[in-house]
Amino acid sequence: MIAKAFAVPAFSDKTMKRVANATFAGAIAAVLMATAYAGADTTFAAATTMLTKWLGGSLGILISLATFATGIMITVTKHSLMPVAVAAAAALAIQVAPAVFTTMITATL
Repeated sequence: MIAKAFAVPAFSDKTMKRVANATFAGAIAAVLMATAYAGADTTFAAATTMLTKWLGGSLGILISLATFATGIMITVTKHSLMPVAVAAAAALAIQVAPAVFTTMITATL
């Protein structure tokens, strides 16, 4: 009776094939990931630099101010502080996000 409680169930051939396929796919993915490097590709470097400068410069300030002004106008019409809070968060994100993303992508361990 005790032996039955600790017996390992036998796996079917179908289950074993699935495990083998998953293991093979994992091994292939591991081999392919060895050649992938975050931030090493320069295909879109010009576009990335341009957008980062725009959002960190006067265009980013203009978008932030326009977003905040729109939030204030909606707050006045709806008598709720939520639109201005969302607009302030969006304006802050527009100003801070380019630097954060650049730091995350180019970080080294």
